[in-house]
Amino acid sequence: MPFPFRIRILKETLMSNPYPQQPEGAPGGPPQYQASGDQYGAGQYGGGRPGAAPPEVKRLLTLTLVSAAIYLVNQVLGLISTSSADMSATYEQSGLTPEQIAQTQSVGVIFSVGVIVVALALYALVHVFLKKGKNWARVLGIVLAILSTLGVLLGLLTTAMVGLSGMGIIGAVLGLLLVVVNVLWLVTAFKAPVKHWFAPPRMA
Repeated sequence: MPFPFRIRILKETLMSNPYPQQPEGAPGGPPQYQASGDQYGAGQYGGGRPGAAPPEVKRLLTLTLVSAAIYLVNQVLGLISTSSADMSATYEQSGLTPEQIAQTQSVGVIFSVGVIVVALALYALVHVFLKKGKNWARVLGIVLAILSTLGVLLGLLTTAMVGLSGMGIIGAVLGLLLVVVNVLWLVTAFKAPVKHWFAPPRMA
């Protein structure tokens, strides 16, 4: 092979491979590209939402549904118990007429149903946006869980002072169960994998 032809082939080889026989990342070798991330699927911008949710997030969603179910059952039983109680004598002693008594009872039922609907709507709001990885839904859930737990404990204390019987016992058991579920929800919401996955995206 003529010598000038060999030189031309060598030049073409060097042009096609500017880093001959150099491993990646070595000085003078080709640049090395690495995908950044961590054990929760978070990239260089922070926040674990681009990756798969950790098991604690799924547990948080399940506890949200369980808490909502216990709350609904407890409230419905309480509504039935209140509606079936004969408060006519008490109202009459207050000077109310039968028409006013009926109106007062109707307003009470409507108000209770409204409270239940609003509470279930908040449960749904938290659950839906927890699935979407919204940190504000986790914060809202924390606030609601704390308020619910305090309200139930206050109600249980008041009921214990008055006395338990019949539906009151069932309501107390459901109330205690709701407190346990809410505490588990709060513990799960504050776990490191959950907080990391819900962390707002940020530049590295």
